Amino acid sequence: MNFYQYLLAIEEGKVINFKRFLILLPKSHKQRWRSIFSLRNSNGKDIYNVTIIDQTCFRQLLQEATPSTNRTEAAIKGNSHLHNSSMSFVLVFPKAFNQQKWHSKPKCPEVVVCNKSKLSLTFTPQKTLVIIENQENFFRYHEFLSQVLQEDLSKVLFDEILEAPSDFNHILQTIDIAFGHGNTITNKLHAPFFAQYSHVFCCFDYDLGGLTMFSSLHKLFKSHAIKTNLTLIQPSKNKLHSDEFLTSHFRKIPDKVNNWQKAITLAEQLGFSDLAQAFSYTKKFMEQEIYLSDLSKKQI
Repeated sequence: MNFYQYLLAIEEGKVINFKRFLILLPKSHKQRWRSIFSLRNSNGKDIYNVTIIDQTCFRQLLQEATPSTNRTEAAIKGNSHLHNSSMSFVLVFPKAFNQQKWHSKPKCPEVVVCNKSKLSLTFTPQKTLVIIENQENFFRYHEFLSQVLQEDLSKVLFDEILEAPSDFNHILQTIDIAFGHGNTITNKLHAPFFAQYSHVFCCFDYDLGGLTMFSSLHKLFKSHAIKTNLTLIQPSKNKLHSDEFLTSHFRKIPDKVNNWQKAITLAEQLGFSDLAQAFSYTKKFMEQEIYLSDLSKKQI
């Protein structure tokens, strides 16, 4: 039992283990508990019927111990971080590759506001959503996706969306792009937003953090019965088995050996055996921004 449950039991006249209760009693009340409660021994050691003497003090204890139900109540108790915010937001470039739109308006993302009962957005979602984890890549998405990742992304789009290959630029017209913003995108309040799409593709770092984000999204989709297809965009199998690619792209040294080992295990659990092998072979991770470095080299 926690402290709040003990207080409820006392209020209801139930017997409690008073020794354990006393351990949980706030320090400011421990020395004066006899002025708040009186005891009558029941059956068993340390088991007592507890009578409330000071109702005012007891009500104060009960109020302070009552679990908060939202961030505002938690703030009154001195720790708002016990609860998530009741609202969240997602930055989105809707119909991201509509060149006419960006020629006529500033290139600025839309804001989708989500709460438990409402989803507020000012655009019509396309069929496909691409989540980009890193800020630099998100704001440079045109370079990142249409040029650098064209091979890997287009192959997945062809395999999962189209029955036969089509013009890549035509596919791009059906894409919205969202900012992953670290782990923020996995907020459960975003579930109705994801459910609007037929496909959600994730461009995350190939490290423990990126795989954990993808795993969290997978669990979110499952727990909310979201039928949207969820896919992690990865380098092709040929690339993940190419010494040249692995050497030039897997450059990030894990902070801890344990994180490297966890990433291998998680990759295997998610069915990404080639990625797990790349981690094992290089002993390093790969960040998405390195694709922008590839683009810079092509432009020299």
